[in-house]
Amino acid sequence: MTVDAYSHRSLVRLLENKNMNSKSKIQNFFDSKHENIQYIEKYEENIEFFNDLLKNGHKEDIEFVIPIKMYHYADPLNQTGNFSKALAILVEIETDIEKIKGQSKRYNQFLEGVTFLKGVCLARLKKYKESNIEFAKILKKSPTNDRYIDWYKSNKKNEIDRIFWALMILGLGYYFVVLILQFSGHRIENIILREIGLATALLAIVGSFVWKKLIDKQTIKLK
Repeated sequence: MTVDAYSHRSLVRLLENKNMNSKSKIQNFFDSKHENIQYIEKYEENIEFFNDLLKNGHKEDIEFVIPIKMYHYADPLNQTGNFSKALAILVEIETDIEKIKGQSKRYNQFLEGVTFLKGVCLARLKKYKESNIEFAKILKKSPTNDRYIDWYKSNKKNEIDRIFWALMILGLGYYFVVLILQFSGHRIENIILREIGLATALLAIVGSFVWKKLIDKQTIKLK
């Protein structure tokens, strides 16, 4: 073995040992209990280190980073209200996970985890339809998972709420216009025209309540 080859192998071994020490210290931190903001700060302090591990394509390194990036960076961002940033990170994680498809036994576990968090994040951004597209993916594989079902139904109820709230506001707006006209001396004789606004608002409230109850009782069936 030449001196250059020996030096190269020594350098590689040194870098590998340094890398292992760094991974061990980082893992110890993320395995410990901290506030969400501390997890976020720690990840961002070491973001170049994590990105290098993700780029090198080694299965073991990608498996090391993904749980940290997903549960100790994207999820804390989500929980602290940084929904748009969290969503962008989750999209990155989806790409990271594809690098180990067919290589890692943890692929399906990671994919389910990132899909769930993406659904939660979209729901908090009030993108209920997009959120349920994500929950539908994991409900097909886990149709009895109560957590997934609750989020899926909550999204459907929020979609319904948007419609009924709009109707209620329109109805009340019309009703108050009628009241103003009557106080101004412009009485509307037609009872239907006079009361339709209030009736619409009341029907919207009742309709929202009924639809939510029906959704609660619904059995989710996805093709």
